[in-house]
Amino acid sequence: METKRKLDYLQEALELGRQRDYAGAAQLLEEAIARQEGVEPEVLLLLGRAYHTLQRYPRALALFRDYIRLEPASAQGYFFAGRTYLALGMNQQALPLLRKALEIRPDDPQVLAMLGIACLKSKRSREAVDFLQKAVELAPENQKFYRSYLNALLIRGIRLCRVGETELGAQMLQFVLDNGIQSPLPHLELGRVYRETGQLTQALAHYTAACQLAPQDTSIRWYRATLLMALNKTQEALEEIETIRELGGEVPELSWNAELVERFMIRSFLAEGAWSRAARACGLWLRKRGPDPMVHAMYAEALRNMGDLERAYNHLSKALEIASQQIELRYAQLMLAWEREDWETLQKTLSILQRMNGDPAIIQRFRALAIDHASQDDKAVIAQLQQAIRNTGPSPELMFALAQRYFHIGLPDLAEGWYARTIQVQALHERAYLGSIASLELLVQEGQTDLVDTLIQRYKAYLERWPDNRRIRREFALFLVKQQQYEAAQSELEDLLTWETDNRTLRRLLAYVYRKNRRYRDAAILLKGVLKEDPQNIGLLLEFIGCMDRSNLKKYSYPILEKAAKHFKNSVDVALALGDAAYRDKKIEQALDAYREAAVRNGEDPRPYQRMALVYKRQGILEMADRYEKEANIRQNRKNKLPNSQKKL
Repeated sequence: METKRKLDYLQEALELGRQRDYAGAAQLLEEAIARQEGVEPEVLLLLGRAYHTLQRYPRALALFRDYIRLEPASAQGYFFAGRTYLALGMNQQALPLLRKALEIRPDDPQVLAMLGIACLKSKRSREAVDFLQKAVELAPENQKFYRSYLNALLIRGIRLCRVGETELGAQMLQFVLDNGIQSPLPHLELGRVYRETGQLTQALAHYTAACQLAPQDTSIRWYRATLLMALNKTQEALEEIETIRELGGEVPELSWNAELVERFMIRSFLAEGAWSRAARACGLWLRKRGPDPMVHAMYAEALRNMGDLERAYNHLSKALEIASQQIELRYAQLMLAWEREDWETLQKTLSILQRMNGDPAIIQRFRALAIDHASQDDKAVIAQLQQAIRNTGPSPELMFALAQRYFHIGLPDLAEGWYARTIQVQALHERAYLGSIASLELLVQEGQTDLVDTLIQRYKAYLERWPDNRRIRREFALFLVKQQQYEAAQSELEDLLTWETDNRTLRRLLAYVYRKNRRYRDAAILLKGVLKEDPQNIGLLLEFIGCMDRSNLKKYSYPILEKAAKHFKNSVDVALALGDAAYRDKKIEQALDAYREAAVRNGEDPRPYQRMALVYKRQGILEMADRYEKEANIRQNRKNKLPNSQKKL
């Protein structure tokens, strides 16, 4: 009978899914989980899939994790969990799950394709091609697989070209183009390959095609202009430069030649922040034309912004070997030395700039930063930094250094002001955000509650820019709970759950927040999973029952408590909860029996007698009500006379 009932609701849930009524399917499966003593793995899997479709990804992952625990040999749990992680953009978390699914089902085209996509998004292009190719071979009629395969070939082809395997890479890219991919990317890479190998006509054809696919991209037009100049098609090159000007590019009136066009192209890339394009263009220039101080300097600037500080140092050093008296190169050396924390070079460069009559503001700024690094005299350093800011303007380096000094000497209010100014000037200064958060937290702890909203906004701004910092997200969530801002806390805790699906404490805290937001049904489903891992936890059981009673799942609480009362034979709380459920269901005798059992379990607890007095009073049996009320008062008085340490019941 139970098996037939199970099949009935599973079939009904599947049918609702086919009708795209995923919310209805979820509701049906939630009720099944609530009433089952032992959760059926199939129910967890189907409910997780429904949640995924409804974009309730954290809760889907929690259910898939429970399914995997119950069915570790099934590929489905790993596959669907991996798919959900991909939907969240958490590709590194998806990979091991999908690999495990493939280990169990090595010839499943769905698993192969999903794993190929995960590899592609994780920059594992060779594996992506292999997995997707096999998926296409097993399911040649599936156009989605084939499209993903072409995308994998595109990325793999670009990677091969970049590491020098240009023949195979170019073949892949041409195959992609021949099979319908309409994107400037393969044209740009093939154009670069042909250009670097001296096949300028073929390169021009690909850059022209890329321009047609991305007509507003001035970077591509600069590439095309340089090729036209190199092919002596001067008039066409000038027309292309005029088009760049019309598109908003800052192009001066010059007597253009091939070298000048390439040099200005690099500068335009730097102005746009297209660092990798600038670096590639500089590399090509140097290979073709040999050393040039400004090209080495531009190469160094591009590499510095890409975070490759050592290569930037090498190229800037080469520029200085050729043009040691060029003052702009010394300014670049200052900035690079500061970022590399090369204080010896910074000091030497400051001395050189002093002899060269360099810009006093720049010299003062970096001298103050050097003093900040070397000196422990907070008062003197603060004075130097303040003076440098007054004289040279609000540079983020100086303002951040001043904020740090104020924070370390215990002045968070002053520190926060300078952290905030740093962020205004440099919106992606992560350490300034963290310093601001730490300062605001201290000020709120000291009683400045008017700063709570400012701190919340700072947390939000930080997590929008650096969403993977789980420590900060956890701190933010706990702060929101403390401030009783449960709606916002719920969102942050759900994000954390995607990273920590097996964190029992996190699940329970999220369930607490669900309750505060009156989402009792959601809390009940979450707690059921925790309860299966900790079945002897009476407090957890009663928390689960309380959530069921406040949702439309309360009809299932009585049979669960009936079994629990037999299992937890010494628990007064479970017996009382059974009595309450019975009374709510109008089972008066069963309620009284449960309260009597609770009184037997602890004869000094006034609560069973209080409950019985209330039942008899509502039934109109006043004599019995008075009797039990007196018994309750006797026990309550005894309890009140006990020391606090002995009042726990």
